[in-house]
Amino acid sequence: MGAIVRNVVNDQLLRLSYKDPKNIKRFLRNWGGLEGLSEKGDTVATCILTDLKTVTGIDLDKYHKSDRAEFNKAYRKGKLSHYQYMSIAYVLVLGYTQDELAFVMGVDQSVISKNINSGIKRIQRELRAYMEED
Repeated sequence: MGAIVRNVVNDQLLRLSYKDPKNIKRFLRNWGGLEGLSEKGDTVATCILTDLKTVTGIDLDKYHKSDRAEFNKAYRKGKLSHYQYMSIAYVLVLGYTQDELAFVMGVDQSVISKNINSGIKRIQRELRAYMEED
């Protein structure tokens, strides 16, 4: 028996704009939730995830398969610098604290914070460029 695919348009997600950096952070922090909605047929969640994966290069399958070296190099597929990618992927998407990541990377916590903020701005610029292409 074939799988049933639902096409659901999530009006609540649809109203959120990439122009607000808080929304970008919410999407990144709720990556797993977006994946869950996407798997249930939510087309808006699928589009948001596709946009974020394209711009960031984040691939959680590599992380969950304990392929950290490949996960850490995935920034090359996106538009972020290595430090922006690491800061956003580990803190916002995976839930590590800024202090934990700073310790592992051997930098001050303020560096992680700056990388997150500049990375969010870069994501916004890139997403704006994609929308203008349409």
